[in-house]
Amino acid sequence: FLVHLVDLPAGSRRSTPMASKLTGPRVPPKGSRQLKPPGEARSAPKVSQVQRQVDEVKSLEKRAGDLVRSNDLRSALQTYEECKAEIQEALEGLPKDDICYSTLVESKNSVEEKISKCKQFLPFEYFLKAPK
Repeated sequence: FLVHLVDLPAGSRRSTPMASKLTGPRVPPKGSRQLKPPGEARSAPKVSQVQRQVDEVKSLEKRAGDLVRSNDLRSALQTYEECKAEIQEALEGLPKDDICYSTLVESKNSVEEKISKCKQFLPFEYFLKAPK
């Protein structure tokens, strides 16, 4: 079977220049993509509120541990209390099936244990209340 090609009018035939206008150029024009030079810092990925709180708790715990090592137990206790409050705030609106929930609960138990250990080494005068 032979198929005869019939010449179609110029407007009804798809030509390659028309197809390229529909899909756009294959290579974007110069300067359309803004690339950062190598070595320049890229923007940090977005971090959730809970993840920021977890990071804050870790930094507070580290600071309190440094205070304990330097024998400044009163400041360490205050820092651990701040850390405990931050954990409690982070746990308030967090569902139990969240990834960070178990980490925060473990951190809370760890901080409470560290508070009790620090209190064992304080002199008894620290626990006395001032007379009114």
